[in-house]
Parts: sequence; C-alpha cells; structure tokens
Amino acid sequence: MSFSIPELHEWFSKTPPDKTRRLQKKGTLLFLQGDPSEIFWIIREGRILILKESPQGEPVVLERLQEGDFVGGFAVIGDFPYPATAVSDCPTVLIGYAKDRIQKLLRNNPVLHQSVLKELGHRVQNLQSALLFSTCSLEVRLSRALCSLSQHKAKVPAPATGPVSIAITRQTLARMAQTTVESTIRTTKVWEREGKLDLSRRGVIRILDLKFFHSLAEEYGSFGG
Repeated sequence: MSFSIPELHEWFSKTPPDKTRRLQKKGTLLFLQGDPSEIFWIIREGRILILKESPQGEPVVLERLQEGDFVGGFAVIGDFPYPATAVSDCPTVLIGYAKDRIQKLLRNNPVLHQSVLKELGHRVQNLQSALLFSTCSLEVRLSRALCSLSQHKAKVPAPATGPVSIAITRQTLARMAQTTVESTIRTTKVWEREGKLDLSRRGVIRILDLKFFHSLAEEYGSFGG
C-alpha cells in the first residue's frame, strides 16, 4: 500500500474487500469528478490516472498512481464527492472498501486517523506543487514530471541517480506537464540526442541522467521538499 502506517497495512491485509474492479483497457473510467465517494479503491495491478479539466477544456494529469496506491481516499475519508476523474492507464485491477468500513476504522482509532490525515496532507502538498509549477518553462515542467515519476517508482523520498525505466507514453507525460504532445516529443528527442533519455522502447521512457532533470526541476525551487 502507499500508506507507510503499519496498522493500516495490517488492516487491509486481513480485511476482505467489498468490491473488485477489472478495467480491461486503457482509458476505462473508474469514477467521474463529482460522483459520490462510496468506495476507497486500492490498485492491485496496473496504473490509474487522476484527471482534471484545464480552463481550455483539455485533460490534465494530476496524479499517476500505480500498484499499492489508494484512489479516492481523500473523498472517502472527508466524506465529499470525488474531486477528480479516475481512468486506467493500462489494464488495471483494483480492490475496494466501503466508505462506512473505512470511516468506522478511523473513528475507532484516533491515533491512526491522525496518521492517515498527515499522509493525505503530503499528497495534497504534492498536488499543490503540480498546480504551482504550471507557469514554469516547458523544460522545467517536463523535468519535474520525470523526477516525480522516478521517485514514485523507487518508492523512496530521496532522488535516485538512474537509470530508471518508466512505463509511460509521451502523451501522458505531456498531460502531467500541462503541455502539448508535440512539444513533449520535440523536447524529449533533444534530450535523447544529448544522452539524457532513452526512448528506444515504445511506451517506455528510460531516464539515463536523473541528476540533470533534478537540476532543471530545482530551477523553480526545491524539488520534493
């Protein structure tokens, strides 16, 4: 699980889920922004994209979640509608727990409740950072997205040195960086020629020089701090 709280890990490992969802294709809807938040989802296999619509009507990727991550947790715990849309990024399997079970668990354990709120707060800070850097240069936005993906894949807070292979299309990367696919392709090809990336495998971006991207990302301030 994405939570680093042992009690929560133990509860999920011992408690059978209420639902299982299999999203067979990329782009399959899990829930829409504004839907009632009845289920706390956890990804068993695959990846989920959390989308918001930009002022221009284009989908922007707020988060790219993978195996072990929770989906819709903010809304379930806070008891408000899902604030964004969730779709599959590839064939994906999720397990779900009913809202009343999650809320009862946290209500009966105030210390656990506080720990969960703290971790949710970290996710909110990351989302705010993603929105704040939207006015940065294209290279900075793409670098921050790549650094974020590499940290998430490694499951460690400190940056790795690379190389790191990430299963992602440049279309999805463009949505994360709030730019066009054409600009993303053009910029990443330049980085490939410079030896910073390897784009030889379809649907995979291999980061060869992670320090380079962290250096670019930090032009907008401390990254990951």
